This record gives sequence, structure tokens and C-alpha cells, in this order.
Amino acid sequence: MRAIVADDHPLYREAVRLRLERLFPAADVAEVAAVDELLQLGARMEARLDLVLLDLHMPGMAGAEGIGRVIAAFPGSPVVMMSGLAESADVQEAIRAGARGFLPKTMAPDLFAAALSLVIGGGTYLPAEVLQPQPTTVAAGTRSLLHVLTPREQQVLVRLATGAPNKEIGRDLGLAEVTVKLHVRQILKKIDARNRSEAAAIATRAGLI
Repeated sequence: MRAIVADDHPLYREAVRLRLERLFPAADVAEVAAVDELLQLGARMEARLDLVLLDLHMPGMAGAEGIGRVIAAFPGSPVVMMSGLAESADVQEAIRAGARGFLPKTMAPDLFAAALSLVIGGGTYLPAEVLQPQPTTVAAGTRSLLHVLTPREQQVLVRLATGAPNKEIGRDLGLAEVTVKLHVRQILKKIDARNRSEAAAIATRAGLI
């Protein structure tokens, strides 16, 4: 299993890489933070990849044009878009440009695994909920809430927002599960979230993932 994760948010990029390595123990997963870096890597590839995960709104994408450039750079490799915030038009444009799927960044682990299995098997994954209108702006007040979090709490929140359970977060960060629970409790209190789902939505709207 050979894959590339392209995302300009390092914490989320790392979380996705760890999840791929857990799903596919023999996986060889590369990370890139910029579209130009991804295209350069594609030019050096001698064989097709099993998967390219691409942030829909990372700098340099430029909508369908950017998606088309990436697909052309990796002929025969399934390119799947990821995003925390996306409107129906964005998703449809990505699919028309040749993307093989769209993964919301707040997907639960079991759905993430099922979606990847479908794509790698030759299908296309498109969750119904992304066709509904979603907010495209980030409230300044929401973003400022995240400033009260420590770096470790931000790491926990990013993984929480991907749907990872406390045990998995603990493995990723080298923390005891009870410590993760304490961090989650503090995060919910600091950002005034009632539960994990609301915390994930706040993190997404604030651009943390």
C-alpha cells in the first residue's frame, strides 16, 4: 500500500498518516504540505500509487484546475479529496474534475476505513451529507477560542475531530488513556463545547483541521 497525504495542517496530516498505517500495516505513506511539492513528487514516481489524499482547500489548489493538475501528475492513482468545510458545488466540482471521492475531516474511523476500501477497490465515495449547504466562513470568535488551548490540547483536539477514540489518541500521542480523558474534559470546558461532536465542529470551523 503506497499513499501520499497532502495537507498544509501538519497535525491533521500526521493523524491521517498514522490512521493509514494502522489500517494498512505495510503502508508506505509520504506527507507533503504544498501542491507544488506534491506535483514534484508525482513527476518522480515510476509506479502508480494506491491512494492520494488531497486537502481540497490547501494553498495552490485553485479549484478544479488544481485537482486536474494533481490527477494528471498521478495517472491511474485514485485521488480523494479531504476538507473540513466544503459546499456542494466544491464537492461536485472535485468529482467532475476526476476525484474518486470526498472525505469530510470529521469522519468516524469506521467510515474512513470503509470509504478507503471502496476507493482502493475501484469505486467512488461521496457522503450524502456533503451535498447539503455548509458554512464557508470562519467566525473570529470561534477561532479565538482555540487560542486558549495548549499545544498538547490542540493535538488531542485534532485527533478527536477525526473521530478517533481516546485509546487511539493515547497511542498516537504516547499518553495514557486517563490523561487523554482529562485533556478532552479540559478542551470541552475551554471551548465551551457540550460534547465531542460539537468540539469537532468548532475545530473544523476554526480551521484547525
